[in-house]
Amino acid sequence: MSSGAAGLAAVNEESAPRTFAGGREHLHAELEWLRLVLHREILRLKAANLLSSDPFRGLYLADEQVDAILRQWKTESSRPQESALAEITSLASALRAEIDAQIAASADAGLPPPLFRLAQMFSLTPFECHVLIAALAVELDLRFEVLYSWARNDVTRRRPSVDLVLKLFSAGSDRPHEAFRRDGPLFRHQLLRTSDNQQEREPSSLARSLSVDERIVSFLLEESGPKKAGVAEPSPGVPSHGVPSIDPRLAAFTSLSSPSRVLASLRLPESLLAQLQRAAGSPESMVLFLAGPEGAGRRSAAEALCSAAHRSLLTVDLRQLAAAQTPPSTLISLLQREAVLCGADLLFEGADALRVENSSLDATGSALDRIAPPSGVRVFIAGDAPWPDSGSRKCGWHRFEFPVPGFLDRVRLWEDALQQAGASSANGLDLELLANRFALTAGAIHRACVDAVRSAAIRGAAPSALTTQDLEAAARAQSSHGLRRFAQKTDSTAPWDALIVPPHIHRQLRDICTAERHRHTVYSTWGFDQRLTSGKGLNVLFAGSSGTGKTMAAGILARELGRDLYRIDLSIVVSKYIGETEKQLSLIFREARSSNAMLLFDEADALFGKRSEVKDAHDRYANVEIAYLLQKMEEYEGIVILATNLRRNMDDAFTRRIHHIVEFPFPDAEHREKIWRNILPPAAPVAGDLNFGFLARQFELAGGSIRNIALAAAFLAAEERTPIRMEHFVVCTALELQKSGKLPSRAEFRDYYDLIRSRV
Repeated sequence: MSSGAAGLAAVNEESAPRTFAGGREHLHAELEWLRLVLHREILRLKAANLLSSDPFRGLYLADEQVDAILRQWKTESSRPQESALAEITSLASALRAEIDAQIAASADAGLPPPLFRLAQMFSLTPFECHVLIAALAVELDLRFEVLYSWARNDVTRRRPSVDLVLKLFSAGSDRPHEAFRRDGPLFRHQLLRTSDNQQEREPSSLARSLSVDERIVSFLLEESGPKKAGVAEPSPGVPSHGVPSIDPRLAAFTSLSSPSRVLASLRLPESLLAQLQRAAGSPESMVLFLAGPEGAGRRSAAEALCSAAHRSLLTVDLRQLAAAQTPPSTLISLLQREAVLCGADLLFEGADALRVENSSLDATGSALDRIAPPSGVRVFIAGDAPWPDSGSRKCGWHRFEFPVPGFLDRVRLWEDALQQAGASSANGLDLELLANRFALTAGAIHRACVDAVRSAAIRGAAPSALTTQDLEAAARAQSSHGLRRFAQKTDSTAPWDALIVPPHIHRQLRDICTAERHRHTVYSTWGFDQRLTSGKGLNVLFAGSSGTGKTMAAGILARELGRDLYRIDLSIVVSKYIGETEKQLSLIFREARSSNAMLLFDEADALFGKRSEVKDAHDRYANVEIAYLLQKMEEYEGIVILATNLRRNMDDAFTRRIHHIVEFPFPDAEHREKIWRNILPPAAPVAGDLNFGFLARQFELAGGSIRNIALAAAFLAAEERTPIRMEHFVVCTALELQKSGKLPSRAEFRDYYDLIRSRV
């Protein structure tokens, strides 16, 4: 043994190994060891005379250039240098032992070098770590390019090859060739890349050059900071030096956070909290599909699970990921590697955007469906609708349902959100009314409170001056507007006295309002929701002839209950193609869950008709369609109004699921006269010759027809620039009768018959 090697060994025996001051000091030591190993290989090649001389100068590296670099390194290094092959080998072995001892000491002190952490994260062998150092060397010192080119006898190949690293590091390694398999950790996690020899059509795998991925270079150059007193030890894989940077290829749609949320603080059902607690205690890698509407607590649950495990959270916007130019499978692989590097779990948001025709998955969804999380990493996928199982999954998925909070939870969420927004719930705010009227998620309630406070600030009011009406308007703005694709929003300002119907109809409509207002008392406080698994919504049937007030009554109920009224467009819903009607109705009820609106199915017998005897395939699918609609009505917990002119055409199964049936009778003469007198607004100019009693007695018209006549008469009077006269009403009544195929007669119009002869 040389005197230098002997002195190094003596130092190691007499004193405990010191720790590395940082990651760069460790890399500097690794590069010094690599120089010795390369020096040994160069001496071996020279001794064996294995390199051929090329007569074309300038296309090869001269020995003198390589020797000059080696002499320069001898001068720079503080360690004794020997020229003999045996002495170089001995010194390299001693230095390797010293570096390994310092790595162990640094790890024990809580300051592991980045390469040590990388090896732990991806289960790298010592040989694989040495391969990384060899590939990394050219990123830190360009002189290694010269040595690699000389060792490979090709000036154009400036990076180490598979063959070269096997010669440098394979001594004592168990099956080193397995490190270069595509399913090995170096390539499966994209720590290394290879470039083929372009001069060969079928290059040998040994000739491929090795390079380190840019993100791994950045990670290995990160410095470890000192451990702070009083700070808990991080879990394996969590960097102790602060928040790392994110791969630039992922930064456009990925964010990194350090959650601090506590699982017990979430307003979630007890059964769901228990499931999440069990998932939090599981050390296994898993995929958790968090199903529920936006704002129902999916992200909060993921943050709480990460916080309990002392892990960070990488949040990915799947909509932006799907729009990226890089193949989704590559990006998802990079995201999994990034999660390991950052000691984080993955949360994929916006999974519903990956569906094609509400069933299959696009390319991004298919790649996500086959995800296999690395060891210790949990993958959360947040979506509204169920995720289709393609049968190609590499691991099991765990599904968690996040429902819209119940009434009592919504009251507490309103209290919490108001407190966070700087307002108070003790200023006469009717939070129970808000909780009952709007089935909002926790996120939507929080946004509503923030918007209400901002609106109050714009008009110069303090947060303490918020009213229930302010919060109600903000809550209504949070409701989903997705129903506009299938329905028309109907605004109604008609008061109760505008609806001219018998008194018992008014009482029935008031009973509907009562049932909706006190639904939380019956279901939540009195416990009826524990006895009913479905059918907790409010289903109402309005039956009666056209124009008898069904649509007006629906508008009055919506205004009284503070709900938006959406009239379903049957031309969009009903399709002649098998299965399309069910798809459209599924979308309607899904959007309605977050709309907090009343649904009005006008001419409902077209959708909810009687099931028939099955005589052919069309009958069978028609009956399946009706059964599907029955199921959706029972699942929906909002307000649905079915309006029909032909109640006898309704299926009996529907009528059994109806909570309130209101029969709108055809108005008699007394009610028709009231309709005639109330149809004209106070600002309309009228003549003194109007005889509404005559019109009510002589013509059996529904309220809708009377409205049409009054409006047409007003236009005639406006054209003539006169008040609305009886003549205008008579003419327009005759025209309305003609629309239904009736000819005006003297018996009906009597003394007014001569007024219409020249006009009709």
